[in-house]
Formats: sequence, structure tokens, C-alpha cells
Amino acid sequence: MKSAVEYTLDMLNKNNTGYICVTDVGNLVNAHRKNPELKNAINNSLLSLPDGKPLSAFAKLKGIKEIERVAGPDFMENVFKATSGKNLSHFFLGDTDETLTEVMKKAKSEYKINVSGFYSPQFGQWTEEYNEDIIKRLNDSRSDFIWVSFGGGKQEIWMKNNYVKLHKGIMSGVGAAFRFYTGEISRAPLFMQNSGLEWLYRLKQQPEKMFNRYLTTLPYFIFYSFGEFFKKSN
Repeated sequence: MKSAVEYTLDMLNKNNTGYICVTDVGNLVNAHRKNPELKNAINNSLLSLPDGKPLSAFAKLKGIKEIERVAGPDFMENVFKATSGKNLSHFFLGDTDETLTEVMKKAKSEYKINVSGFYSPQFGQWTEEYNEDIIKRLNDSRSDFIWVSFGGGKQEIWMKNNYVKLHKGIMSGVGAAFRFYTGEISRAPLFMQNSGLEWLYRLKQQPEKMFNRYLTTLPYFIFYSFGEFFKKSN
């Protein structure tokens, strides 16, 4: 977490634009199996953070000893903390107006951050004109951090296709982090997060959605991991 935040701030200080992916098992498997566009987006990001205990645990087995899980909600809050009281601004993009308003109010109150704007785009497919309007809003805001919540897969591809249009700022795709932050979706207790059991907590919260997600990705992750484990580490 510490190095991820420091690297992001360093890239911003160097006036770099770019985007950060918060990659979980589902996105990783889907990118590898059936979505080359998503794979390309993850591979070309400034950072691909391991959001999930299975990813960081497997990386340790492969010899990357200092890696730790960096969950989207935690990364977002750590950046809030690092920029508290500083002349750096945040823009929130995605989800609903109600959720964004709550995120903005809470973040400004807890961390004393500067919020340069927020926008809830329409759901569904966008025309090129509508997409360019979103980019214009971001550029007009002159934001340093742009937090994107379009859902896993969509947000990564959108950031990859649009970050070059930014005049400044770094985008981070954080999925459901806005709703975790407001408390609309509760996080698992720390002991479950640290022991890799957060999936069980989310399965209890959203059984149908989570069951379908885990059923279609976790078996593949286990299968691929066995093969990958025996490859020579870089």
C-alpha cells in the first residue's frame, strides 16, 4: 500500500497522466480467457494492484516476497489521507448522484481533501459525443485524481481508451469502492480480509451475484495457478 501511494504521487508530481487498475481474480481470469481488450488495458496501466488475497498469496509463492493485497477501497482512502490538507484535487466519476454526494461529503469531512467535481454518467452505451463531454468535464476540472466507478472490466477498458485525452491527472478504477466507503456495502471484518475469507463474507451479502462470479472465475484461477507455479520466476 505504501509504495503504491508513493508511486502514484510521484507520477503525479512528474505531470504524468495515466491510469491504475485494481485487479481482482475475476478481472484477471476474464482478461486471460476471453477479453484481450481488458488484458491490454491491465497490462498498459501505470499500476495493476492485487485486489484479492489469492493474487498476493500466489505472488509470494512465486518469490515476490514484499507484495501485499491492495484493495480498491483501502487504496482510495490511503490516497485521501496522503493528500489531506494539500493542494491536490479529486474528481469522482460513476455510480449515482446520491452515492457520489455522500462520498464527497464524507471525504471532505474526514480527510479535508479538495474535491474538484463529480459526475454520474448515464448507464448503457455512450456515443462518441457523450464520451467527449465526460473528458471535457474532467479536463475543465483540472483534477489530480480521478476515481472511476464503472464496474470491473468496463472501467479498465474505458480508462485505457481515454487517459491520453487528459490534460492532467491520474485515473484509478475502484469498482464498488464508493459504496464501501459510504457504508452502503459493508466490508468484511479485518480478520476475514487478512485471512483471505472476504469472498465468504461477500457471498453471504450478495449470494446470487457473488456465486455466479466465483463459479465462473475461481476454478480457472486455481487451474491456471498450478501451471503458472511451475514456470520459472522472472
